[in-house]
Amino acid sequence: MFCSSCGVETISGAAFCTTCGAPIAAGVEPPQTLKRPGIITLLAVLQLIGAAVWLVVGVGCMVAVAVSPAGDRITGVLIAVLFGGLGLLQLACGIGLWELKGYGRALQLGFAVVGLLGIPFGTIISICILIYLCKPGVRALFSGRHVQDFTPAELVEIASVTKGSQVTIVLLVALIALGSIAVIGIIAAIAVPGLLRARMSGNEASAIGSLRSINSAETSYAASAGKGGYAIRLATLSAPCPGASQGFISPALSQDPSVHSGFTISLESAGADVGPNDCNAVPTESNYYATAVPVTMGTTGSRGFATSRAGTIFFEPGAAPTRSATLAGTASPIQ
Repeated sequence: MFCSSCGVETISGAAFCTTCGAPIAAGVEPPQTLKRPGIITLLAVLQLIGAAVWLVVGVGCMVAVAVSPAGDRITGVLIAVLFGGLGLLQLACGIGLWELKGYGRALQLGFAVVGLLGIPFGTIISICILIYLCKPGVRALFSGRHVQDFTPAELVEIASVTKGSQVTIVLLVALIALGSIAVIGIIAAIAVPGLLRARMSGNEASAIGSLRSINSAETSYAASAGKGGYAIRLATLSAPCPGASQGFISPALSQDPSVHSGFTISLESAGADVGPNDCNAVPTESNYYATAVPVTMGTTGSRGFATSRAGTIFFEPGAAPTRSATLAGTASPIQ
């Protein structure tokens, strides 16, 4: 038997502890195996549930990436990696807590530190979890030692944390539920703007690539089909000459206008001189004007782009440069 007050091993048959005088009836019988406290079990189950949710979301994002257009895949991959990584961390945490492993406690401490940002409920919950996980008895449980290696005082501390109150567990469940909402909101507030910017950057890169494709197609068209003239419609560029199997531009840009990766791509007249008819008897002009404008400003892109026969691609925040700005050089060229 061990004294519950000082942890000193007592004399068999003694009524009181010879060290502190506490009644021997309040002594603690050394356990044969380490018992997982109810609160640790609860935290482990919640972590495993959270891991299942985030992993399902991550898998769903990967499925969405597989069926989405190529230009929209960057955002989906980033979201899948974020949620999948969070799910794997929670899975490791839940397993570690369940098996009383040191890494489980370390991961839970990390989640609790992040949860401090979830004012007010997340902060309150995280403080409670941090205080509990830093108790000597809890630290001893996760130390990786066997029962025989603990001192009597440590056994008393372990016994004190394994006598979990049902009321405490219920209150912790309620607080964790509220705190989880706050933490998820914080993660979303931090991650979503960055993912949105990454998506817009990817869309803008795709728009610039589309305009470069138009410039390349116009060069080939003028050299072979247009007899020196340029097409002023995307449909004209996509139409093959008699006897040819394909046109000068990708089918993805064959409509007037074409919507591709969050941008509306258009090809129109630059108001230049009329040129000769092409191989399909379609009139040409001595110049052209192509633009790429975000479908939803601020969401699919933040800049508009334009180009012409010279091949330089210009941009302006908010919308495509006007023809006069492009030709006069007042718009900013892509470096």
